[in-house]
Amino acid sequence: LNNSKKPGANPANVRGIGVQSFPSSGDQLLVFAVNTWNRWSNAATNEFDIYVDVDGDGNADYIIVGVDFGAVTAGSFNGRMAAFVFSTHSAGASVNFFAQAPTDGSTALLPILSSQLCRTGEPCLSAANPRLTYYAFGFDLLSNFVDAVAGTAKYNAYSSAISQGDFVSVPKGASGTVPVTVNPAEWAQTPALGQMIVTLDNKSGAGEAALLPLTLTP
Repeated sequence: LNNSKKPGANPANVRGIGVQSFPSSGDQLLVFAVNTWNRWSNAATNEFDIYVDVDGDGNADYIIVGVDFGAVTAGSFNGRMAAFVFSTHSAGASVNFFAQAPTDGSTALLPILSSQLCRTGEPCLSAANPRLTYYAFGFDLLSNFVDAVAGTAKYNAYSSAISQGDFVSVPKGASGTVPVTVNPAEWAQTPALGQMIVTLDNKSGAGEAALLPLTLTP
């Protein structure tokens, strides 16, 4: 998701969101990246909600929430953002990972497992039902600021339409090349809106995430 709205000064003003996935002990590890226009002092002063529809009926089944761990688990902020998963069909939340969201940065990586998007008796993300649609909101918990990110995106968590998970170390001032492959059949169902390349070492804001548009031509 590329949020092209004119950037404001708020650290919860979302610039772009992407996701990639990796096999993980019979599960899939999904990592959502949220990049904002402006840096935060501590990411946990924000909340990022990613609504996920896993059965294609147009209604969100789960909400991935990047928020302060202590606020949810103990009712008291502890300054560490974690990636919680809530269901829209039943109560309670699951959490397996803290977010990777450095101080004075502008990008939060929110890892979850695909099994967290599969509660008993509810819509289920799985190898047999691998596709999801998502949209998102950003909140500043120190004010009443809310950013509704424009649009929705589709993704196959088990077989992405484009190659993913590519990593390359590039010295300062140098450049690198990473080949990208496309699965045309999957693209027809879950077309990628672009590529998001996250570099947490870069200057905060747009510098931490390159948002590259993609167009598949015959």
